[in-house]
Amino acid sequence: MRFSDEELKLLNDTFSTRQDLLILLRKFFLQGNLDEVEKESVKLFGTFNLLPIIKKTYLPELDLDTPLGQLLDFWLLVDTKGRNLDDLQVELYARHALITYINQRFKCLINGQEDNRDIKLSSLVYSKDKKIQKAYVDLAARNMIIKTVEDNTIQLWVLSGQKRESMKEIQKRLFRDSSK
Repeated sequence: MRFSDEELKLLNDTFSTRQDLLILLRKFFLQGNLDEVEKESVKLFGTFNLLPIIKKTYLPELDLDTPLGQLLDFWLLVDTKGRNLDDLQVELYARHALITYINQRFKCLINGQEDNRDIKLSSLVYSKDKKIQKAYVDLAARNMIIKTVEDNTIQLWVLSGQKRESMKEIQKRLFRDSSK
């Protein structure tokens, strides 16, 4: 598992009874309008103990020390086999926009303020004023961003609710169950 026992415990302590915090995290990543209380609450996600876990979830990077079968980054998810280069190009542009966007959201989380130069999710919606290639890439990027944020928020929700057992506890339980 990519998450340590300590990380899972922190996720459990933070989110297991606070789905509202997960919704706030999703709202932050998708550039929703935050009221003053929500802006203050978002600072929790930038703390030194939660930030690495959130980053591991929303912006996976290759970690060569991770357990077997757990290597992951955004580029690894691109299927390049037998693809039409035009279709692949759209996905590559959209995925690059996703990575840039998520990096910008982390910069905002750490700095505590928005940057007007960052990608705006609202600018990626379809507009007939855009050339069709640009509209297609922007829409693909928008959809990829929303799906990635939603999927990773759900991942945190699932992980926060898991029963907390260390490897020793799992082995002990399995041994006990096998002796019945």
